Amino acid sequence: MTSETNPDESEGEDEDEDDRTLLVTVDSLRADHVDEMDRTRDYLERTHSRAFSTSTATLGSFPAIVGGEYAAGGGLAEGTSVARAFDHHCVAVTTNHLLSPTYGYDEGFDAFASPKGGGETLKAKGAVLLNRGTLAYDLASWGWNRYQALRSRFGEIEKSFRPADDVIEAFLAELEGREEWFGWLHFMEPHHPYDPDGASVSRVEAQRVTRRVLAGRGSSDDEDHVRDLYRQEVVELDRKLARLWAAIPDDARVVFCADHGELLGEDDLWGHPGEMRPELLHVPFGTRNAPDLGEVVSLVDVPSILTGRAHGVGTLDREVAFAAYGDRKAAMNASHLATDEGVVRLTDGRPASDPALERRLERFDPAYVVKEDALQEDLEDLGYV
Repeated sequence: MTSETNPDESEGEDEDEDDRTLLVTVDSLRADHVDEMDRTRDYLERTHSRAFSTSTATLGSFPAIVGGEYAAGGGLAEGTSVARAFDHHCVAVTTNHLLSPTYGYDEGFDAFASPKGGGETLKAKGAVLLNRGTLAYDLASWGWNRYQALRSRFGEIEKSFRPADDVIEAFLAELEGREEWFGWLHFMEPHHPYDPDGASVSRVEAQRVTRRVLAGRGSSDDEDHVRDLYRQEVVELDRKLARLWAAIPDDARVVFCADHGELLGEDDLWGHPGEMRPELLHVPFGTRNAPDLGEVVSLVDVPSILTGRAHGVGTLDREVAFAAYGDRKAAMNASHLATDEGVVRLTDGRPASDPALERRLERFDPAYVVKEDALQEDLEDLGYV
């Protein structure tokens, strides 16, 4: 979709700011799997086929999604949260340990729940009471790990992250009786380990085979199984999101997107390592009751779309998007992806020529983002280490 709209032209339209605005983000959702999300696609008015992440990891993408800025490696920069742009009640329910008050994501929200902020699990509640690094904490952690191991042995283990149903119900309960609000919901269903409710194996085995494949130790059958588990996660999330879409007023402004994609065995790569690849940088993106956008969309534009005016470095009319991870960077337009290794076509990954895009890439000076900037325990909880 193309448009001549720009932020300056939109400001006049924004005088009567939407009373209800919703941001829905999904972790590790591939753009080519949105075809599995019939309910979500039917709900959204527009989908944008050339939307790109600012990074291949959560730490690099969410400062853009929530703050309209490229990441500097330390979470959300103070004073950048889009929640500050709304005068009415702001509520967020996140399910990723990296999207917590520790990283500044509660700024501007009246109600904020996260794995490190809401005390949703016994482990989280214990962490509030015990100081990390103390003998008491080490003993408690050891006990929790033994408890989980025993539950795994008998096939009684919970889903890896807070399930979508719980997230949606908590959000709707917080909105009860409120006419004006801004909401942000983050769902983890497609994030590894993939353990959908309807898997043909137990949750224990689904998590086990996922970790085996992502560690490079799986068989060909294991790999096919894991791809199907991922697909089921997406299908189940879509079915659960139908409850949310039905509950949201028809005039609410909605932005739906992923923070990055996922590799499912391309060139023997799995998960979302710091590779500047289309499977990771090309993300699903859809809107409802939102401004018109240019041919290309970046996640750094999300706050501008939510508010209808420029926020941070975002824009409503873009031709080139940029991404970074560590010392790697990329530039994307409607046709090509440019990295330090050259230019490829987005459609098939074959080499191409685009000197103008290469020049834009050379001029892009990102703030470097590395996973190691996160706290070790958060990466452990997410299954990275």
